[in-house]
Amino acid sequence: MNLDLAQMFHKKAILERYEVVKALMGCKLKEGESVFAHVKKMSRHVEGLEKLNVNLNKERSIDMVLNSLPISYNQLILNYHMKNTETTLIELHSLLVTVEAEMKKSKSKSSASAPDVAIQHGKVKKRKAYSETKWEGKAMLESPVCQRES
Repeated sequence: MNLDLAQMFHKKAILERYEVVKALMGCKLKEGESVFAHVKKMSRHVEGLEKLNVNLNKERSIDMVLNSLPISYNQLILNYHMKNTETTLIELHSLLVTVEAEMKKSKSKSSASAPDVAIQHGKVKKRKAYSETKWEGKAMLESPVCQRES
């Protein structure tokens, strides 16, 4: 009798683990959706796996979150891997929310893609962009055509 119960609960645990892994692997953030809700959902799936005694280390869970992001976050992902900082899922969540806010702000100003951000110990710093007019003027002054006219 006890053996039958143990087998029944073991099969249920295997099925439950499969469903949680399937849901976690199926999470993909679509353009325009909230990154806050997306990462929160993925965090709940990771916690669910921990409750089922599935060993999912923090690096693997962060990789899964980064992999679920759309193309507009590619610059952030590249910067994250180049910096190779030790972060937690909570710090990554905060970082992504900050980047999302910057992207919305820059999108309202122009139709540019993701802002150029620098990652430093889990914090985001927006890099200052030089205005195009300054560079065009400098290029015109140094241009051989402009020098002949003067």
